[in-house]
Amino acid sequence: MQYKLLVSDFDNTLVPFGEPRPRPAVVKAVKKLQAAGVKFALSTGRAYPCVHREQLGGIRPDYIVTCNGACVTDSKGTVVAEHPLTNEEMYALVDFCEDYNYPLQFNFRDACYVYCEYEALRNNYAKMGSSGLTCVDGEDQDRHLIDMPHSAFAAVPPEHVADFMAKYGHLNLNWMQVGAKNADGYGFYDIVRGGMDKGVGLTDLCARLDLPLEETVAAGDSANDLSMLRTAGLGVCMANGTEDAKAAADRVIGDVREDGLAALIEELWFDGPKAEPSGRDLGSAWAQIESAGGQ
Repeated sequence: MQYKLLVSDFDNTLVPFGEPRPRPAVVKAVKKLQAAGVKFALSTGRAYPCVHREQLGGIRPDYIVTCNGACVTDSKGTVVAEHPLTNEEMYALVDFCEDYNYPLQFNFRDACYVYCEYEALRNNYAKMGSSGLTCVDGEDQDRHLIDMPHSAFAAVPPEHVADFMAKYGHLNLNWMQVGAKNADGYGFYDIVRGGMDKGVGLTDLCARLDLPLEETVAAGDSANDLSMLRTAGLGVCMANGTEDAKAAADRVIGDVREDGLAALIEELWFDGPKAEPSGRDLGSAWAQIESAGGQ
C-alpha cells in the first residue's frame, strides 16, 4: 500500500530528548517525503503556541495535531478541527487548584495562560531551558471570555488527582501524567475532555482530508501515542519507546538517536532497506527523565 500521510510525535520520535531540533537525516527525509506528495503532520501533547519553527529544523508540517488531539491546525495555524474545554470543566479545575494552590495552565490558541500559581510554572519552564514550553500570566482569569482553551496543564500530587475525581468525576476529564514526579512530589498532567486523545486528532485530520485511516502511518514512543498508533493504518514505535507503546504498535523501528524515522521513510516510500530497530532499549531511561508537558 502507498501511504499518503505520516503523522509523527515530537519528543523522542522526531526530536531526541534534550536536543534542540530534528537531526539532519530526519529533516532531509521528511522534506523528501513532502516533495513526493505525501503529507506530513506533527502530533503532540504541546499546545500550538509551544510548537516553534526553530525547533523543527526547517521541517514545515502540513498539519499539526496539538493538545493530545484536541486541536488540529493546517500549516498556517488555521484550526481545522477542535474539541475545546467547556466553562464547567474550566471552573472545576480552577476551583480545585485554587483550593490547594496547585499550578494550573490553560492552553489557548494564542498562548498558554496560567490561571493559578503563575510564578511557579514560569520558573519551572525557565529551568527547562530550550524545551520551548512557555506561559503568560493569566491570573486575572478572563482569557476564556474570548474563546475556550483546548486543554489544561496542572502540577498536582498524584494522590490528589483522586480527590478531584471524587468531586468532579462526572465531568469525565482525561488526566494524562507526563514525566515523573518532581522532588516535591508533584506529578504533571495534561488534561483534555473525556475521550480525547491523539487517535481522535488523527481521525479528525483524515476526515478533513477525506483520507482513509488505512492509508496513514503514525510514529510515536510513549503512553500518549497509544491511541494514534492503534488508529493509523500502520503504527510504529521507536526502539527507545516505552513497552506499552511497543505493544500498541504494528512494528518497532530504529532508535530516535539513530534516525529511525528517516530510515522508515526511506523504506516505505522510496524502496530503501527495512527500518530495523537498533535493539537498544532506552525507553525506561527516557521515560524517567522526560519533562513535564512532553509530548
